[in-house]
Formats: sequence, structure tokens, C-alpha cells
Amino acid sequence: MPRIVVAGRFALVDRAHETRYCGPTHALHLHDYSAELRTEAGTQPLAQGDVTLSPAGSATTYALDAPGRHWCIHFLAPADVVADDAPLAIPVHSSAATIGGGVRERMAHVAALHARSADDRLAAVAAGLALQELLLWLADRPRSMLGARVDTAAEQAAAIIDTRFAEPLDPATIAAAVGRSPAYLARIFRTRFGTTIPHRLIRSRAQHARYLLESTDLPIWRIAERVGIPDAQHFNKTLRRLLGASPSAIRARSVGKTIDADR
Repeated sequence: MPRIVVAGRFALVDRAHETRYCGPTHALHLHDYSAELRTEAGTQPLAQGDVTLSPAGSATTYALDAPGRHWCIHFLAPADVVADDAPLAIPVHSSAATIGGGVRERMAHVAALHARSADDRLAAVAAGLALQELLLWLADRPRSMLGARVDTAAEQAAAIIDTRFAEPLDPATIAAAVGRSPAYLARIFRTRFGTTIPHRLIRSRAQHARYLLESTDLPIWRIAERVGIPDAQHFNKTLRRLLGASPSAIRARSVGKTIDADR
């Protein structure tokens, strides 16, 4: 399991590659600015919402168009998690257009847990597990979203669910989007993922609701709207059924520093 050293949202003002960063930890960033990133492999333009991973020991510099902020997680992990030829290799750069939704909430969730870890050993373990889940999610992006073409209709449907869960989706809408009949898509989706389209959709909504409840101070009604379950009673019942607790109870378990993923 990765061990987190630093996690949070920090300012960056580098304008002309004036500062060289090269540390002993891997650095995962979600950039809230446009910039130019320079590494040993070359120069990479960055847009707002892009995600990058700088492996430990690699030198990086930045040239921002204007001062900005980024979500940042510095961590230690086995070499086979981030090596170029690793089975779980994480892309060095993932564009905002292809990474999909949810990464901001996931990083805020990790940061909020890490903020409590000095006084709560369980929070430290939970932070490591949440980061591990995030890294696995990022490692899966090339197979599901980052390639030039998604291989199957089932994977296209999963990508739609994972990135557009806040929209009023249903199996018929998703089937139309991937060009298949609802019955055919339902069959191949269950074969591919071992679950139904409605269950994957509601699970994705509940999971992101948990991230926001645990890591932000957004009102519960606003979180319900953001994840696509605006009816308060339905939202409450859904979280009780899938997460085993009400929204207020989930938030109460997360007493401590809160981080609004939109700030």
C-alpha cells in the first residue's frame, strides 16, 4: 500500500521553469491552471484539469501562464506501481478531456483523510487505501478511456457511467449512446463486469457522494444534486442501502479538517 507524505491543495507561481523539483517521492498532481511542464522526457503542455504523475527521482519544472493551485499527493510506493513496464503503470500525463469525472473528489478525499492521520491511525490507513484505489483507477484509464478507441460497447457504457453519473442516465440512454439495443448491452455488460448497468450507476453515485461527504463541507442537499440523486429521501435511502449509513452519519464519522474539492 502506498504511504502518503504530503497531500493537499497548494499554490504554484512558477512562471519560467525557475524552480527544479526532484524529490524521493512520487508526485501525483491535478492541475488547476494551464502551464508547460518540462521533464527529462521532454516538454508537455498542461491544461486545467490535467493529471500528471512524476516518478520519484525525476526532475520537473513548470512555466505557468498565471499563478494557480493544484491538488498534490506525494507518496512512497513499490517501484512496480509506477515503472513504465509495470502491469499497473499509471500514465505520466492524462488530459482533462479523457481522464473522466471524479478525480478531483478522489484527491480531496485522500487529502482530508491524510489531514487527520497524525492523530488517527485508522485515518492514516484509510488514506493509504483511498490513494491505492485512486492509483488503480488511474491505471485502468488507458484500457477504458485514454486509448484512441474503446474496444467494446460494454466498456464504452462503463466509461459513460463513470464520467457522467451526475446526469439523468438510464439503460436506454446509455444503450443509445453506444449504438446497441438495451437488451444486448445489458447482456454483454453483465458478462464483462459481473453487474448490471443500473447497479454500476447507483454505486458510482453513492461512491462519489461518500467522497464529498467525507472530504468537503458542501451541504448534503448540494452533494445529492451533484451526484445525480436530487431527491433527498431517495438519496438517504440509497446511501443507507449501499454504504450502510445515512449521509449525516457518514459525515459525522469524518470529524476533522474538511476540504471543498471546488476551492
